[in-house]
Amino acid sequence: MIPPDRIFVPLPRAAVLAFTEPTDSADPPPRHVIHLPVTVPDLAGTLDLARTLARSLASMPEVDVAGLTVSAEDAQHVRQWVFCDRILPDRRRCARPADHVGTCLSADDP
Repeated sequence: MIPPDRIFVPLPRAAVLAFTEPTDSADPPPRHVIHLPVTVPDLAGTLDLARTLARSLASMPEVDVAGLTVSAEDAQHVRQWVFCDRILPDRRRCARPADHVGTCLSADDP
């Protein structure tokens, strides 16, 4: 269940780019999504594994790490963000965990 203070969450990178980048073609090529079921017994372990997988694949331009979410197996329609994903003033994204305390940091910050 989404907490009341998280009703308005930042859009994933792909959604932001869809509205901000000009398209060169009226007919963009089809896109596909990979669904990789992984089961972990608790949410903390799931988030740790998701972050590890995301960071290991982040160098691939096809991977949208910022859009990573997790869900319970029996409630896959209720997803939880893994990363904060807020857009920073320099147009980069916050790479800290979702619902972090303190200032947002880009992936390049220490």
